[in-house]
Amino acid sequence: MLEAGQVFPIKFKDREFRAVIIDPDGFGFNRPTIGVGYRSMSRHTDVPVNTIIQRVVDIEPEGGDPNTGGKFLKLPSGKLFRVIQISGNDGNNYSVIEIADWVDLVSDWAKNPGKLRVKAKNGLIDFLAWFAAEGLYSEAYTFLKQTYTREDSERIQQWLVARQAGKPARKDWAYAISEQGGNSPYKFGKWTNYIYKGLFGMDAATMKKLWEAPVSGSRNVARNYIPETVGIEMVEYCEKLVAIFELEDLEKAHDEAIRMTQMKFRQRIGIDGLSRP
Repeated sequence: MLEAGQVFPIKFKDREFRAVIIDPDGFGFNRPTIGVGYRSMSRHTDVPVNTIIQRVVDIEPEGGDPNTGGKFLKLPSGKLFRVIQISGNDGNNYSVIEIADWVDLVSDWAKNPGKLRVKAKNGLIDFLAWFAAEGLYSEAYTFLKQTYTREDSERIQQWLVARQAGKPARKDWAYAISEQGGNSPYKFGKWTNYIYKGLFGMDAATMKKLWEAPVSGSRNVARNYIPETVGIEMVEYCEKLVAIFELEDLEKAHDEAIRMTQMKFRQRIGIDGLSRP
């Protein structure tokens, strides 16, 4: 039987989290809400745990309503995320933030990093992409509800994303473009070139020709050359972020994804090799 304060591990691929059940029936009977504490998130985002703790503030209830007050994590953007304090069944007290809130929190912090160091900024972006792709809730439910199959877990993940977004989950960049890109038969080419120009300063056809031919002649071309393997990785990463953001404004979504992709790869290949927005 599930219970509030139950501590358990979530393991998937190369990541492991120590999670706590907040409400065993939070999303309906036997569908718990789950929280993750500061230390686990610090370990997987590279944001120092002290930085997280220092951003926790106490908010006074409004109009005597206790649901409006309590502890919140306040981000540089000013957004607040509720911190839940709960006694674990292992005898320890935990301060956790509900898993679905971590997605919005990490996304907002990555967009408005304040004084975060580069390592922490990249950690937030990497976690955001990983989280949306894998779905911690589905893994947690599979662990907790042993009668659930992997297919059940996948359905829970889809339900969670729909809950967060208030609409069906967008699966990938192509889905986002087909849904929001209008009726033009050239919309995929348009947004592909938008990404290439934003990342590399040239359209897709020109960049691919550069990859096919040896770098020679112009010093400027050689200095700004990005290997094809890295370039393709950058494009795929950028497309993934566009789908994750789920913004109605495709141009804004692409601009933000391009900016974050540049931030992630700039140190790896050098500033000169990247187009600036």
